[in-house]
Amino acid sequence: MPSTFGASAILSTLAPLAVILGVLMAATYVVRRFRYGGWGPRRAGGSAITIVATRPVGPGAALMIVEADGQRFLVSSGRQGITPIGALGGAPAPAFSDALEAAQSPAPDA
Repeated sequence: MPSTFGASAILSTLAPLAVILGVLMAATYVVRRFRYGGWGPRRAGGSAITIVATRPVGPGAALMIVEADGQRFLVSSGRQGITPIGALGGAPAPAFSDALEAAQSPAPDA
C-alpha cells in the first residue's frame, strides 16, 4: 500500500507555517523599532527625552535619571506620579576614598 504522506505533503504543510512565522518575526521587528523610537518624525525644536538609569527604591517607587536637551535630571516615580527632584550637573562627586581622607584630616586651628 503506497503512502499518501510524502515529501510534497510535508512541504505543502511547512511552507505556509514558514510564511506565517516570517510575517510574525517581521511584525515584531517593526513594532520594536517603532516603539523604542527608531522611526518616526523628528520635531524641529523638540527634545528627545531618554531615561538613562532607573533604580527601584521600594514597592512601586523608583528613582530615575532622565536626560532632556543634553541636561540630566533626577526624578522619582511612584504611585502618586512623577516628581522632579533636581537637575544633575556640575563637577562630579569626589571619590569615596578622597572624601574619607578629607574627613579624617585634622581641622586647621582657627
